[in-house]
Amino acid sequence: MPRLTSCLCAAALALAVASPALAQDPAPRGEKAFQAADTNGDAKITRDEYLAEAKKRAEMRFLKLDANNDGVLTKDELLKPGKPRAPRPDKTQAPAAQ
Repeated sequence: MPRLTSCLCAAALALAVASPALAQDPAPRGEKAFQAADTNGDAKITRDEYLAEAKKRAEMRFLKLDANNDGVLTKDELLKPGKPRAPRPDKTQAPAAQ
């Protein structure tokens, strides 16, 4: 029985220590996108930085669409439906109280 109590106490302590870290929200999507585009870290996105990030995203999207990896998009590849996205939260509603 003392061993069970020790294990339960250890688990409770681990949960108590980890819970604040688990409760923190990850950086919002826009923040991550801004940081990715702001390559020199000056908290500003220049035209060149913006275009470079847009090119990277366009290249990644092209690679996803090019199903047979031939470097050419056919009409079928371009119009093929992708994975359905999860519904976005309605931004007109106030966030739920915690």
